[in-house]
Amino acid sequence: MFDDSGTERVQWLDNGQEMKLRKGIVPVVQTPFDAGGEIDELSLVRLVKATMDGGAAGFLVPAVASEVAMLKDRERERLLELVLKTVDGRVPVIAGASADAAEECIRHGRAGAKLGASAWLVAVPQRCYREPAEALPFFERAAAGVDLPLVVQDLEWSGPGLDIRTIERLAERIPTLAGIKVETVPAGPKYTQVRKALGGDFYISGGWAAPQMIEALDRGVDAMIPECSMVVVYAKVFRLYSEGRRDDAVGLFRRLLPVLAFANQEIRTSIAFFKRLLVKKGIFENDLLRGEPYEWDKYNGRIAGELIEHYLSLEEECARI
Repeated sequence: MFDDSGTERVQWLDNGQEMKLRKGIVPVVQTPFDAGGEIDELSLVRLVKATMDGGAAGFLVPAVASEVAMLKDRERERLLELVLKTVDGRVPVIAGASADAAEECIRHGRAGAKLGASAWLVAVPQRCYREPAEALPFFERAAAGVDLPLVVQDLEWSGPGLDIRTIERLAERIPTLAGIKVETVPAGPKYTQVRKALGGDFYISGGWAAPQMIEALDRGVDAMIPECSMVVVYAKVFRLYSEGRRDDAVGLFRRLLPVLAFANQEIRTSIAFFKRLLVKKGIFENDLLRGEPYEWDKYNGRIAGELIEHYLSLEEECARI
């Protein structure tokens, strides 16, 4: 059954406790910063409210698109706290708890559980791609310390990620494992492999492979996890597809592809571009990133401006579809 935002609720029973996630668009919350480099809490609340209005089926915070590597522990917790308070139980929130050490993941995960998150997400440490045998003990240690359903983020920017047998072993050994966020190269065939191996109730989502969203839907992916800025169009594509209107979904999505081709050049460009879009939409006060400023010149700045106007026209069109 679909709710008013066009998302379908998926439920599991893990250790006797009901866990709720939803099919649809479950975006990562970006972090707005003020001129002094602190978190701009008013902009953050505006972002969450606008994204829910746009059809978000849930949220993930913090994660890569949140500039999580630049956040202090107290800031990570504050972001999650503000998102949960603003959501107020209307959609599930996944607490991002990724770190290189299992003990640090546990600390973030327990904070998420205390604040009321529905699930938690932990990325595969990059060393585990070089030494795959380390993945199982790492996740066993982490999962044993947090009483929440776990989503594994299989993120290898230019590689295949965990092999299917390792993912199967994780599912066999970790009772709380509920899903996986596939961000590998390529992503499409892996969605199908995971679904075949772990069945229809295992929650499969995609993220960095947003330009291949239609293929992901054809392969039965439950959710896409992009950033918040373009949820209106993503959610409309998902809704059209879910209603059996694949041709309409494809037509709309293909008009989004020029934006994704520019934004997905690399992750820092993506973060900078979508913050600029949020400023244009009146949600963020500025497009500041932490660390080195993103270099906009007259060429990429002009292209970004043109694509932002193109995207905003697509949002207006979605209201008429």
